[in-house]
Amino acid sequence: MGHRDSCDDLREVRWGVLGAGRISHRFASSLKEVDGARLVAAAGRTPSHVEEFCRAFSIDAAHSYATADDSGDAAYDALIADPDVDAIYLALPHGMHAHWVCRALRAGKAVLCEKPAVLNEEEAHAIASVSRERGVLFMEAMKNRFCPMRTRVKDLLASGELGRIVSIESVQKLDYGEPPSSYLLDPLQGGCLYDMGCYAVGWFEDLLAGACDVSSREVRWRDVSDGRVDWADEIHMSVGGIPIHMMCDGKAAYESRLTIACERGSLEIERLHRPELAHVKYSDGRMLEINAPFEVDDFYGEASHATQLIRAGKLESPVMPLAATQRCARIIDAIRLAR
Repeated sequence: MGHRDSCDDLREVRWGVLGAGRISHRFASSLKEVDGARLVAAAGRTPSHVEEFCRAFSIDAAHSYATADDSGDAAYDALIADPDVDAIYLALPHGMHAHWVCRALRAGKAVLCEKPAVLNEEEAHAIASVSRERGVLFMEAMKNRFCPMRTRVKDLLASGELGRIVSIESVQKLDYGEPPSSYLLDPLQGGCLYDMGCYAVGWFEDLLAGACDVSSREVRWRDVSDGRVDWADEIHMSVGGIPIHMMCDGKAAYESRLTIACERGSLEIERLHRPELAHVKYSDGRMLEINAPFEVDDFYGEASHATQLIRAGKLESPVMPLAATQRCARIIDAIRLAR
């Protein structure tokens, strides 16, 4: 994939999906709106789900892969080996990402991997190494990076109107319901820090340079069959010396916002994982509302960006580069290790 010559730059990108769950349905619906992209294959561990997915998105039965008796392994390998697939959208549970990303990259398939792409920085380094060694694109699907709001926020902060950032607060609350998705209850990959907190961490990494230091972490744990998972977190930390107060909760009334306090005002972003609305409050009393609607939906930006990169033979995203995935993982590692 990474070695096309210029005459191939504008060819159609043929996508396959690993994992035919709900989030893949949303990605596939958005991909239909992306120029130069076509969904041609799907793989999963539940035959009925894969069959339904393929019917919904007009995927030929020859490119429908499902094996239930081995947790989907043979199906995933078959899709990765499919010569009619150029790129893979990987939407498996978090703990399976690194293994299957690396298998796909080694087979020459570009990969767009759902967030969080990795469970720790070691996995992020492994993926980056394989991507560079094989000359194949890898990109983490941190969708808030590809929303129009991100550009508006970055431009406003870069303008200097609000002065420098002095602190950040993130709040993410929702009710996972009962029973929650099984992966959320897995001690190795579950809990709210990985599932929702990664979006806030993505903003911290994007806005602030420097090292992460965690001063405290308070956790409400949920006991599960093989251990426990974090069901609510409150973290006090800093990145590059800028104080951060971070909250996420999996059993609460819905709330999602990122508040950036600056020298001459503040910026509050609603629904930080898929933002379209923000409010600016200047120190002199002025107020500004920023409306930045999605071009299509919250998946379109990442799907379009990845497709464009692949068509142009690029090996890394300037918006969500390998270093950003590694640094996000480093921040989450620091939080998880905090006492």
